[in-house]
Amino acid sequence: MSFVKILGDSWETYERTIELVIPLGILVLFVSGFLMLASTYIAGGAGFVNYSSILVSNPVDALVILVVSIAGLFAFSYLSVGVSALVKFKRTLDDISFIKLANRAVMYSVRVSIGWFFLALLSFIVGVALDSIGLKILIPVAFVIIWWGAIFLPQTVVFEDLGFARAFSRSMKYSVKNWPQVLGYYVFGVVLVFLLLLAETGLEQLEYFYWTAPFISSIILFLIIVPFLEILKCEWYISRYKITTAGLK
Repeated sequence: MSFVKILGDSWETYERTIELVIPLGILVLFVSGFLMLASTYIAGGAGFVNYSSILVSNPVDALVILVVSIAGLFAFSYLSVGVSALVKFKRTLDDISFIKLANRAVMYSVRVSIGWFFLALLSFIVGVALDSIGLKILIPVAFVIIWWGAIFLPQTVVFEDLGFARAFSRSMKYSVKNWPQVLGYYVFGVVLVFLLLLAETGLEQLEYFYWTAPFISSIILFLIIVPFLEILKCEWYISRYKITTAGLK
């Protein structure tokens, strides 16, 4: 299936499920709003860590960052699981299966959160190490490598009802085998975020939008871009199945 066709299907799914996707995005947006601390900053709508100052931050800030980060990972996992369930329902029209997915949403989100927590911890350690030796420019490359095999984790958990270990293994195998999809996901995501950064920078030049521009970009990121990218992954992953009204075969 061509990339243009996948994009079209993804946007159609976003439009058809927008009233259900938006609340999930608001949940992530709400949690991310607590990351306005000394060792974090917001750019392009997303929260980032100041690696050079995180190790000298006071214990209270460090604890809050840890708690908010864990909550953020769970919220994002819940969004990913919810979007995956919506895409599966849209493609199968299986009400019973969707109800089962809804009832298991928290359990699935915990499974995804576990994998993402350890990857986030590894990313943090690598980020601090690279920053401390003056190789901060390599941090984005390191993150792409670390997260390469895990971006389809929510889809393997939801579509195949697998436990954490098997789902993580399946996601890695799928990501390696279908590397053009992973590469396309990263490139398309970078393009969207770059455009968002340009828009945010432009708004910051206006008198009344200087302080609100990052928050406006956060709304766009978590209510439009992030859900759309999750739907894109789902459409890619689910296209490997034979779809019937009885479910995934």
